[in-house]
Amino acid sequence: MYSARCTGRFVVLCFSALMVSQIVYCKPNGAPLEACEDMSPQHFIMPQSGVCPFTSRLAKDEMWSNGTIEVTLEHDSEDFKGFLMMAFDSTSSDTDPIGTFSADLKGMGKAIDCRSDGTKNAVTHKDKSLKRSVVATWTPPEDFDGSVVFKTTFVKSFDKFWVKQSSSTLRVKRASLVSDSSSGKGESSTTEKPVESTTAKKPSAKSDKEGGSDTTTTRTTTAQPEITDAASPIGILAFYSVIIIGVTIAFIA
Repeated sequence: MYSARCTGRFVVLCFSALMVSQIVYCKPNGAPLEACEDMSPQHFIMPQSGVCPFTSRLAKDEMWSNGTIEVTLEHDSEDFKGFLMMAFDSTSSDTDPIGTFSADLKGMGKAIDCRSDGTKNAVTHKDKSLKRSVVATWTPPEDFDGSVVFKTTFVKSFDKFWVKQSSSTLRVKRASLVSDSSSGKGESSTTEKPVESTTAKKPSAKSDKEGGSDTTTTRTTTAQPEITDAASPIGILAFYSVIIIGVTIAFIA
């Protein structure tokens, strides 16, 4: 009899503990910050080991680091209640999320800070309503160049959830590489300008020399008739003077 009572109390105690844990850890308004470390919903139950029916679909396979991308959590026919998603550098550990998420999830969730640095680096649900599709917008670090993987924990019910389900790989290219290339081209254009300017001056210099040569020739040609014109009256005057003197001498004699 005593053993039966103890067994009954133990069952009630276990059930009560389960209910309390569900109330405390199954957050209807989003994943607790404790879940950021291992992305577990803290239900004290082992996650599902089978194939997850839900997916994290990327809007594109590659992007520039100064852009954004939409990630859709979805399933064709099944609903989920909760989720927690972060982005990670595919070449490093999955304990340090990167980038930022937009706070606008169209009422289906919210962005939270899992690193306690003021950055909205994760998204989670904000209520326990059934969800078929959730769209989140993510922005990579400004100078990031590499591959990114989004990992998501999907919660279908208190005892059925899948942890750290990976998306396809996203290639992010550093946008400043394009700016550097553009700057290099600009410098080349600037270097070419003086060459063009020097080339343009050559005809002008040649023209000046040719103009100077023409001017000198003209002056020389012009000076010659002036000397001839000045000598002609003197010669005539001398000629007539000789005749007059000759006539005068002949008349006197």
